[in-house]
Amino acid sequence: MVLGLLEKRLTFKPTRVEHNGLKGFAHERVRFGHEFGLDLDGAFSDQGSKSVVLFLHGNRHNISRFREHYDLFSKLAQSFFTFDYPGYGISAGAPSESAVYASARAAYDFLISTKGFAPHQMIVYGCSMGGAVAVDLSTTHSIAGLITEATFTNSREMAKHLYPYLPLWPFLPIRFRNDEKIRKVRSPVLMIHGEKDPVVPVSMATQLLNATQGNGRLIVVEEADHISCLTHGEAQLKNVIQEFINAVSA
Repeated sequence: MVLGLLEKRLTFKPTRVEHNGLKGFAHERVRFGHEFGLDLDGAFSDQGSKSVVLFLHGNRHNISRFREHYDLFSKLAQSFFTFDYPGYGISAGAPSESAVYASARAAYDFLISTKGFAPHQMIVYGCSMGGAVAVDLSTTHSIAGLITEATFTNSREMAKHLYPYLPLWPFLPIRFRNDEKIRKVRSPVLMIHGEKDPVVPVSMATQLLNATQGNGRLIVVEEADHISCLTHGEAQLKNVIQEFINAVSA
């Protein structure tokens, strides 16, 4: 019981506040996921593109934290959908590994059934823990392409890296098995990682790249730390992401 509570506290760090959607960005605020037993808060921005980015944020804050990504999508005239996991923002429920996976499936279904996008038009983009959710979704659902940013190998390796002094980490269950799941992803994969990421070392990105069976590409952004790749490398990443989206959704 204590071990389970510790694991959950180390893994999920939600900010549960009203965030006014994506203030400053043209968007539609939606509630969705009811057919999956969920009640989630999301925001869809229609930029008129044929493709759509399903954006999955990290384990901290809520969707308002990742505005630099939405700004980039807007500059690319790229439609996107983002949402808060259970227990984040004003989404109902509590976070867990299964809950964040289920919420991504609900978001995928929303874009297919409500917004009319086809699987070959969908690019799934996940940051940090969101990258783990994106990898999981990509193993079970057809997509055009997968983008991960600052994504780790698995939860136990993360605990070992962040809390080497904690005697309990060897006994924690291994969750978010990105190192195993990414081998099953058949769509093209673009990985982005900060050169100086202290939270998720760039060596983990290299391990994931080696597990992609040759369909992955890794971009290491100089001077960037955790979730600051767009700050340090926007010009480079704008072109790389645009080219990737054009190639996989053509």
